[in-house]
Amino acid sequence: MLLALPTPTPAPAPHPDAGILVHTMSPTAVAVLLLLALVVDYMSVGPNSIRDRVAFVLAVPAIREGFDGSPLDQWTVQTASSGIEQLLDATGGAYIAGASINAILGALIGLLFIYVIGCMLPTKASKKLGRFATLTFPQSPLYRLNTRLWIAAILLGLMADLPGGTVGDVTRGCVDFLTGLVAGLPAWLFGAA
Repeated sequence: MLLALPTPTPAPAPHPDAGILVHTMSPTAVAVLLLLALVVDYMSVGPNSIRDRVAFVLAVPAIREGFDGSPLDQWTVQTASSGIEQLLDATGGAYIAGASINAILGALIGLLFIYVIGCMLPTKASKKLGRFATLTFPQSPLYRLNTRLWIAAILLGLMADLPGGTVGDVTRGCVDFLTGLVAGLPAWLFGAA
């Protein structure tokens, strides 16, 4: 007796919007939010610890909304991938040379996200979390941008979608949460909808 094998069901087609960033702010709101982040950092508005946190929370969503998927994003990913590829090629054919460049780049962005979490935590949390909670962005003098803060904000804003696994899910979730949190701020402050 022959048994009829069930025919496998085809995998569903991806959603037409899969991989496309859905913008929650207008281009004007993005520009205003980015300017606000620059002014908060440049003019040293408020205490250092709060200023850095506010500037970072404003900058990451503005960069993600304004530049994710842009030529700047593509250039950044391409440059970082080329650098990693050169490092892997420099190993002279060692076993590590077979590592996935995309996975390494995603892991680096995930590690940057973990570093930023340490910088954003209040110092009081060091009693339970140890020295991790004492990480800070270096202090910048008046009328100077905090370079390390902006490098972290730009890289996370452009490449938050690269890490995989749990760290990647948390990274994307936090960036999406921050974007939703500050999306209405330009309209509330300046009427820039």
